[in-house]
This record gives sequence, C-alpha cells and structure tokens, in this order.
Amino acid sequence: MKNFQRKQKLGPFLVYLTAYLISSSALAQGLLGTENGEWRYLGGDSGNTRYSPLNQINASNIDQLEQAWIWRSDNFGPNVDYFSRSTPIYVDGTLYTVATPRRQVIAIDPATGENLWTFREPPTIRHQRSPRQAYGKGVAYAEVNGRGVIYITTPWQDYVISGGTYDPDYGIPREMGMVTASSPPIVVNGVVVVLVGHQPGYGQTRIENVPGDIMGFDAATGEFLWKYHAIPRPGEVGHETWENDAWRWSGDISTWAPASADPELGLVYMVTNASTVQFYAGHRPGNNLFGGSVLALDVKTGERRWHYQIHRSDQWNYDLPTPPMLMDLIINGQNIPALIQNTKQGLVFAFNRETGEPIWPIEDREVFQTQVPGNFTART
Repeated sequence: MKNFQRKQKLGPFLVYLTAYLISSSALAQGLLGTENGEWRYLGGDSGNTRYSPLNQINASNIDQLEQAWIWRSDNFGPNVDYFSRSTPIYVDGTLYTVATPRRQVIAIDPATGENLWTFREPPTIRHQRSPRQAYGKGVAYAEVNGRGVIYITTPWQDYVISGGTYDPDYGIPREMGMVTASSPPIVVNGVVVVLVGHQPGYGQTRIENVPGDIMGFDAATGEFLWKYHAIPRPGEVGHETWENDAWRWSGDISTWAPASADPELGLVYMVTNASTVQFYAGHRPGNNLFGGSVLALDVKTGERRWHYQIHRSDQWNYDLPTPPMLMDLIINGQNIPALIQNTKQGLVFAFNRETGEPIWPIEDREVFQTQVPGNFTART
C-alpha cells in the first residue's frame, strides 16, 4: 500500500447525477448518497449509490454548458490500447485520479485543470508483467489523525519500507502465477481493505494460479490485520466445494470490481469472479466457493458474515461486474437495509445487507449438463 497526504484547495466542481426508478411496492429511502458536494469514493459514497443531491446542472441549463478545460492523461505516458479507466474522487476542492498503465497518481485543480502534484512508483519488472496494467480504476481516500490520505495498491513498497532491499523481481514467483489489482482499495472504519485482480480467465493458459485472497491493513500504521482465503482451505467453510483437491493449485477468484461498505454495520461487501481458466472446469470440479459470489466480511476481523454464490463453477465468463449498491428499502411497510447486485445477464439480486437473506425468493433451476469429456457442470 502507498499513501499520500492530500493538498487542500478550494474550487467548484459539478457532479453528474444519476436517477433511480423504484417501484411503488418497494420505495427507497435514506440513500447513503454523497455529502457537501464531494465524491469521496469511486462510486460516490461507500454504498456505491453514485448519487448526489447537487442540482446546479439540470434539464433547464444542461444545453448551456461550455468546455472550461481539457486534462490529458497521455501527458503522463502511453495509454497502450486503453484510455484511462479511472473515476476521479473529489475531496476538499481537489480531484484525485490515476492515469496510464503506470497508474500515476495525480491531484488536479478542478477549477483550472492544473496538476497540483503527481506520484509515480519506480519501474518494476513485476509491474511490467501485470496482467491488468491499464485497469487502474482510481484511488481511495480516508482521513487519518486529522489529515487526508490517498491510498493506492502497489506491488513492492511495503517490502522496502520494512527494511528489504529493493528488487524489481520481488513478489510472487512467476511459476506460481501473476496477480495485480484492478480496483482501488476501500477504507472503512480505519481499515484499508485491499482487493485483488488477475489476468482475465478467458486468457489464462494454465490451471495453477495465485488465490485472490483479500487483506485488511490498519489505515494509520499500515499494520497487517487479516487475510480472507478466497479459496477455502481444509476446515474452512466451502472447502468441500473444491473436489479432487483442486484448492491446492487453483487460483483467481478475483475481486476486480470495486467494493462497497456499510460503516455502521462494520461490513465490507465484495463480488468475485471465477477460478482459473474459464470455459472449462474439469480441473476444478465442484461449485467452487467463493467464486461468483457476493461476500460480506467484518472489516475489523476479516471474518465472513454472509455470502451468496450467484454463479456456481462459472465457466461462461459470468463474473459479477459491478460493486454492490447499498440502499434502504421500505417493503410492505418494513424498513430493510438492502444490498442490490446487478449481473451481466440483466438479473438483479436483492439481499438484506445485514443478514444476507434474499429480500425476494431466489429460485434454483436445473441446468443442462456438459457433454465435454472430463468437464464439470454445477447441477443448478
């Protein structure tokens, strides 16, 4: 992890507003939303509602907007075949984002487009091997001991700070696989939760890989607090869903989409993708928890509070592509703290975010079984 003290600067900023349509039988109230015109998380707030009450831009004046300035990310290096994918955050009058495959951190004056400061880590071979170089979606922010701090995920800096000698090859041995980060970490109740990304499953060529374990660190000190095993080990919940000892070599189960959190409940919510090598599951038979799942962890301990597996033994690239959206719903007069999860198939799943109970019934259906010799298909 790397953190930076932010530089305060005041300036105007306009936020794009997103409207949500809720049916009359289920009304949304108490959306977390953004406050004071700021945008402190990738999705606006910790619940990823992407909602702001700002109304300076509206239907009556949107056609009067004029371009004030252009900020070019390619000033910081080549973009290869991807443009910057990051969503800036906005705190105390300053924009923060990352740019180019090097994921250089940049602070921008939103009134003028001027660069206030930048940071770029030294070149590393590990970074050059990153399977998702251009997938950096942004940075995380938190206030620690009275100062604002920007967090990014890097592959080497912790080792150097702890006294190790800088080595561009330091990290996971190449023969074990490659791991990177796609989305920024999320800071909740003084804990930095670090997400993991791998090479897309449709491009992998070997069954061995690194598990996408999720980790928590103290936001003030950087102290390692906990690790959650994305692929359960012997004695852990879900271990039996990895048949033929596939847990020993299987990897991935990335949390490449951003995370959400409910600070009051002390829970962080993540979504995962499939295990190594999609399109064929013969080498990893079983339902493969916690792939294709919504996962709720206690942010202080890393303990699993609840989960729901949406895609069992995924081999269709059906991974969950969006962060969970948190909102409060009134259903039949009852107030329910909800978590809404969208999928690539257009199906929408709704859970009580405190207990994990489905808000509406979810029906399991028998599915066609594979006819490919040696392959495996989940029953439902």
